[in-house]
Amino acid sequence: MTKTYRQLFVDLVSNVNPMIVVFGMCVLFSVLTFIIPGGEFERKLIDVMGVPREIVVPGSFHAVPSVPQGFAATWTLFMRGALDGAERSFLIMLAAGAITAIIATNAIAAGLHLLITRTQRLGLFFIPITVFAFGLCGATFGMYEEGIPFILVLTPLMLSLGFDSMVAVLILYWSVPIGFAAGITNPYNVLIGQALAGLPAYSGSWFRVISFVVFMSAVSIAIMHYAYAVKKDPRKSLSYDEDKRKRQEQDKHDKNPADYELTGRRAAALALLAAGFGILLVGLIRHDWGFREIASVYFWMGIVIPLAGGLSVTAMIEKNIEGMRSVMIAVVMMSAACAMGFILKDGKILDTMLNFFAGYLAGAPHIVIAFVMFGISALSAAVISSATGTAVVVMPILAPLADVLGFSKQVVVLAFQYATGAFNFWMPWDGIAFTVCTMAGVGFFKYIRHTVKFAVFVYFPVALALLAIAVAIDYR
Repeated sequence: MTKTYRQLFVDLVSNVNPMIVVFGMCVLFSVLTFIIPGGEFERKLIDVMGVPREIVVPGSFHAVPSVPQGFAATWTLFMRGALDGAERSFLIMLAAGAITAIIATNAIAAGLHLLITRTQRLGLFFIPITVFAFGLCGATFGMYEEGIPFILVLTPLMLSLGFDSMVAVLILYWSVPIGFAAGITNPYNVLIGQALAGLPAYSGSWFRVISFVVFMSAVSIAIMHYAYAVKKDPRKSLSYDEDKRKRQEQDKHDKNPADYELTGRRAAALALLAAGFGILLVGLIRHDWGFREIASVYFWMGIVIPLAGGLSVTAMIEKNIEGMRSVMIAVVMMSAACAMGFILKDGKILDTMLNFFAGYLAGAPHIVIAFVMFGISALSAAVISSATGTAVVVMPILAPLADVLGFSKQVVVLAFQYATGAFNFWMPWDGIAFTVCTMAGVGFFKYIRHTVKFAVFVYFPVALALLAIAVAIDYR
């Protein structure tokens, strides 16, 4: 009977629309603004790597009247979130449209067919190759949302190798955020964290390289374990029903060998696709491109490559619109998720919560301090949903506290880094995870349930163990 009730609960949770979760969190945070006293730190503008940043002044926390966030104060927050994240939303839409139009040329199918025939012998070992590759993009130049379109390429590739769509989601959305958190030279957490802590840029890189290898190895092993179970028994797949339909569609195409012929036009489309991604990488690494430039590259890729691959102008436009339509709900979800951070900030309780947690650090053993700093940064990152935003809020508090306690600032930055990957890739309100799952055609809450286990039993223990080692060796 217990199993029956448990199954009913699982079925209920699995059928909950993520928008309901976001709405519930907004209601909860709104209630907290009526309960938690208001407070704030004074802030000042400083130059961080050539960019003016507003940071808190340590020791300046003071009580202020709370600003309860009732309906009258929150009814426009969705639109505010939509405008705040407009560039990111259009990036996702344009990228999805471009990749969908490119896929319609069958150039990617032909390329994947050629790739599989050459690499099929690798089997499971193809997974760590892709994990380390995507993780390295996150760890070096801070790729995050920019990696979303790759799910449209990874999904058919994993199905062709005998795995499932969930493996594609795990490869992309475990490796990128965790590689981002490991941060070898990531400007959004390492560089800005060290700048705010007063440390030399990219100092202590040797430990971060070790961290990256450890994290990516753990991710690879976890995904390979799941992929092996799925290949051995497809019924263990978390996307079994969805993939069954996909394979039936693939079988229809498999009957036509022409779909996999690498013609001259398809080869040209693949070459242009590689060039497009090359331009993106150069822009990200050398020219500090933002969403506007990246989205513009996808816009032109969605026009030029499909036409070069053989689509008519009408078909190219229709496929771009089809791709944009497929991620519309995800874009709406991301806009709604922004409202949670606005409620805490506008209600004047975010600084109160940070000051409360930071007050318990004095006198604690160094390993406890490291763990608490990790917890404070992780909770802040889960709410703020921005590594840079979290850095300018928590680092000016934690770094001076390290001086008072005789604690290594390098460990403070490390704790903050790891914290940026603690919750964000598996929270039910994560719009990016929802986008990736939607584009891959897998159940969002199935992904969440599986990823929670990974976070609890793998990510957190590994992160805390590495922090403990850093404290033990007095990493500076």
